[in-house]
Amino acid sequence: MTLLICRTCPRYDPRASGEFGRRLTAAITEIAPDETGATVAIRNVQCLGGCPVDGVAAVDGPQKARVRFTGLDESDATAVLAAALAHDACLTGAPDDWEIPAELADRISSVTFKRAPRSQDGDDGAPRPDPAGSPPGP
Repeated sequence: MTLLICRTCPRYDPRASGEFGRRLTAAITEIAPDETGATVAIRNVQCLGGCPVDGVAAVDGPQKARVRFTGLDESDATAVLAAALAHDACLTGAPDDWEIPAELADRISSVTFKRAPRSQDGDDGAPRPDPAGSPPGP
């Protein structure tokens, strides 16, 4: 599981740029793993595209939906960590498939679903229509 935290927020306030990421990362680090027994991989990234609303973090994982939250601050650390752990335990990562902490439910600003993996020949396994327009044979 990966928790992505913007390290440029608030982008449009040069004097405070980066403060959000440092504060949220520190607050989460103080919580985990002492209270949860779990670890979370935190990646501080340049931008998660939540501008102009700052305080942006996202939960992500291989072949899982990426769920982005905005309007966060360090007081949301416990909820953000809970979201990361719930997302990790979910097979799809889709918000309907895991319990989003109540304090974050109205701060989802984006959900990005991953494409299905393709085979080396480029086939994703999906049925293709017959180019001639005839139904597929038995």
